Amino acid sequence: MKSILVIGEILVEIMADQTDQSFLEAGSYTGPFASGAPAIFIDQAAKFQVPAAILSAVGDDDFGRLCLTRLAADGVNTNYIKTVQNRATGVAFVRYNSDGSRNFIYHIGNAACGQVTTEDLDGVKWEDLGVFHIMGSSIFTPEMFTLHREALNRIPRDCIISLDPNVRPEILKTSPDLNKLIKELLNKAEILFATEEEMTFLTGTDDVEAALTICFSKGLKAVIVKRGGKGASLFTEERRIDAPGLDVVEIDPTGAGDTFAGAFMAGYLKGWPLEECLTRANTAGASAVGKRGPMEGTIRLEEL
Repeated sequence: MKSILVIGEILVEIMADQTDQSFLEAGSYTGPFASGAPAIFIDQAAKFQVPAAILSAVGDDDFGRLCLTRLAADGVNTNYIKTVQNRATGVAFVRYNSDGSRNFIYHIGNAACGQVTTEDLDGVKWEDLGVFHIMGSSIFTPEMFTLHREALNRIPRDCIISLDPNVRPEILKTSPDLNKLIKELLNKAEILFATEEEMTFLTGTDDVEAALTICFSKGLKAVIVKRGGKGASLFTEERRIDAPGLDVVEIDPTGAGDTFAGAFMAGYLKGWPLEECLTRANTAGASAVGKRGPMEGTIRLEEL
């Protein structure tokens, strides 16, 4: 079977214990949890029994060892993860607000995960690749965009490119060209995962039909709109498939969208029908919110 590859940040996440807890004063936090949007994505893909790898870096520290151990235990190919001696493993702090929103503080640009270069692409077995997934959160520096652009030049002609904008306001502040860069990547993708807000961000319109028309004009074959607790919808030029929201108790929503996408692309690579890919991805995403910790909710295929 062909493999799935993602490039991007591996980090640990430290989570505020109380809703509406402020970063401006001392408080209690829980962690570290293995995290990073591309790491969660690939962890879920591996749990669906497909060859899955991530190209990234961690520091020579316990946070890095925690992440490497977790990914390897879940079946992820860690051969493309290097250990950087003079940089620490990335860290994200997150707090939750009573309106459902979240705020992050990231330490990634100068961390180990920001030290991946185009030279690291030389060790990848590109001929084995069936899916190349791109996370918008991973384009946190111009160098990371250059890395993704070079990777696109190396993937096989029949490799499927999927894109999750995963736009974080905190990253936009440090990477002002991210808007333009993600829209450039949109022209390369075949499958798009996006929230309704991200659809507007990408297309400039909040009219769903108009946004879909723009997406398909760029060559996209499928657009999956994620609606959190309300489920998800898959659109092609010919049809629409809906997956309803599931009745679950939400403990921690962080990572649910990455889990959703990892499950979907693993099923897609396996050749499942689109309905099955969507239904199982929707179930995996719903399951993910029931666990505290961004990667703790990924689920094995036999458990689903």
